[in-house]
Amino acid sequence: MIPKQSTLLLSISSLVALSLNAAHAKESDYSQPVTIDAGRQLVELADNKVTFTDKVVVKQGTLDVRASKLVVIRNDKGLQSMTAYGSPATYYQVLDSGEPIRAQANQINYDITSRTMTLLNNAQIKQNDNIVTGYRIRYFIDKEQMEAESQGGKDRVTTVFLPEQLQNSNNKEAQK
Repeated sequence: MIPKQSTLLLSISSLVALSLNAAHAKESDYSQPVTIDAGRQLVELADNKVTFTDKVVVKQGTLDVRASKLVVIRNDKGLQSMTAYGSPATYYQVLDSGEPIRAQANQINYDITSRTMTLLNNAQIKQNDNIVTGYRIRYFIDKEQMEAESQGGKDRVTTVFLPEQLQNSNNKEAQK
């Protein structure tokens, strides 16, 4: 017989694993054109940089990013990174599973080369009713890994699961 505490830890571990497996961005979005709508744009050709300001909206398929400022960096091979700033900047996308994911932070950096999204300062990711908060949350898209951390021990990383989701996870484990 497994102790109740171990069962709870298994349930939480299973739920985290299920959430991470489901958190795979919609692949068809990446073949869609990127549209950036803003009140102002500044192109700095020498630096391969474009800065958009004033109620910035980025759309690509189901992806929707809203920010007060967006900085796009290019290199010889095309887009290299996009960084959204806001109070907060927001990110929304429908995953391959059909479930939406929402994120917000004061800074959202998407490194196109490494396919890594980093939420910085007041970071939060919400999927269904599960919420992860911390100073920095990094999501490695290709590896399907998420890493959350506090700022030098000042704050804590917090994850909230609803009881019925833990129960659903227990039921799935029992069926195996």
